[in-house]
Amino acid sequence: MTDTSAAPPAPGGVRPVADWGDLLAAALLGTDRRTPPVAARPGQDPAAALLEAVAISTVQRRAGLRPAAARRGPAPAPADPRPDLPPAARVRLAMLLTERAGSGGGGSRTAPDLAELLPQWLSAANRHGYRAPSALLPALLDAARARTDLRPAALTLAGPRALWLARLNPDWKFALRGGPPAGASDPAAPGAALDAAATQRVWDEGLFAERVALLASLRRRDPTAALALLARTWSTERAEDRLMFLDSLREGLSQADEPFVEQALSDRSRNVRSTAAELLSALPDSALAARMAARSTACVTLSADAGRPVLTVAPPASCDSEMERDGVIAKPPSGRGERAWWLGQLVEATPLDAWVERFGGRTPAQVLALPVADDWQAELHAAWGRAAVRQRNADWARALLNTPEGDPSAPLPGPPATAPQG
Repeated sequence: MTDTSAAPPAPGGVRPVADWGDLLAAALLGTDRRTPPVAARPGQDPAAALLEAVAISTVQRRAGLRPAAARRGPAPAPADPRPDLPPAARVRLAMLLTERAGSGGGGSRTAPDLAELLPQWLSAANRHGYRAPSALLPALLDAARARTDLRPAALTLAGPRALWLARLNPDWKFALRGGPPAGASDPAAPGAALDAAATQRVWDEGLFAERVALLASLRRRDPTAALALLARTWSTERAEDRLMFLDSLREGLSQADEPFVEQALSDRSRNVRSTAAELLSALPDSALAARMAARSTACVTLSADAGRPVLTVAPPASCDSEMERDGVIAKPPSGRGERAWWLGQLVEATPLDAWVERFGGRTPAQVLALPVADDWQAELHAAWGRAAVRQRNADWARALLNTPEGDPSAPLPGPPATAPQG
C-alpha cells in the first residue's frame, strides 16, 4: 500500500488521506493502540488528526459516488370497488378514531368514551358494504393494532388496501395474518354452496384469516352451526385467536349462546374473560346480567329528601373474586377512584330495564331527570350511557342525548328504600 501520509497537498490545499479501511481500523481500536495512518500537524493530537482525515475521506468518497439507478416504487394499491362512505359517516369515523387516539388526555373523567362506539359503527358500515376513506386508513389500522377485538371488522372495512399498506409498514403486519386475503371470496356467503365437509376442511386447515371469515359468515347464516364449529376446537385455540372468535359471536347473539359464553368467563386469558362478560351483559336475560343487576341496584337507591325523590349512591366497598369473574376489573386506571370505577362497571353491565322496574316504572327520561345526591350524577349517567351503547337501547339513548326534563316529582311507589352503607 502506498503511504500517502507524507504526500504533498493536492491542488486546492486538500491533503490525500489513507485507505478508508485503515482509517476505520484505527478509529475502532483507538489511537493509543494503533498509530493513525495520517500525519498530524505540529502540536495536533493524533485523535484529532484521525477524525479530520475521516471527515475529508468521507467527503471525497461521497463526491466520487456514481449516481445509482432510481429504486422502483411500490406497485399501486389494488382497486376497491365498494362505495365510499357517505360524508356524515366519514365525519363520524374520523371523530371516533380521533377520540381513540386522544383517550387519556384532558377532559372530564366521567365523560363517555366515544371509542366504545367503534365496534358497532364498523359493524354497521360493513353491513352496508362501504369502504374506508383512504385518508383514514392509517388511523384505522392503528386502532386495530391497539385493540385486537376491532381487527376483523376494521380489516373488512379497510379492504385490500390494508394488506397493501401492511406490506410497507411493519407496525401493521398483523393485517397480513388477520385480514382477509385480497380478492378472496367468502366461502360461507349465501349462494356459495359450501357443504358441511368443505366447511369443516376450511375450519380445520385454513389460514387464520379464512377461519375468521368463515366463522363470521356462518354466524350470519346459521348461528347454531357456527357456535358448534367454534366449541369443537375452542380448548385448543390460542388466546388471541379465541378472543377474535369469541368476538364473532356478537353477530346474532342470543340466549342460545349463553352457556358457551358463560364458560368463557373462566378462560385463562383476561381479554377473553372481559369480552365474554361484555357479551353476556348484552343479553338482558342472562345469569350474568341478573348478577350485575343485583349488585348495582343495591348501590343505587331511590329515597326522599324533603318530600322529593332523589337517587342515593353507595358504591361497592370491595371487588371480590366473583365480581372479577363476571368481568369487573379490580384495578382502576390512573386518576379514577376504586369505588367509582367498580360502580361504573356494574351499572354499564346491568340491563337498563332493571332500572325502570327498580324505580317504580318510571320512563328512562324520568329516571335521568331524578337528582343524584353527593355529586354522583356524572358518574352514574356516564355508566348508563355506556350501557345504552352496549345494549343498543334506543329509548335510553334518546333520553340521554335529548337531556330530558322528565317528571322527577312523581310520587314514590312505596316507602323510600334505605341506601346501603359503605
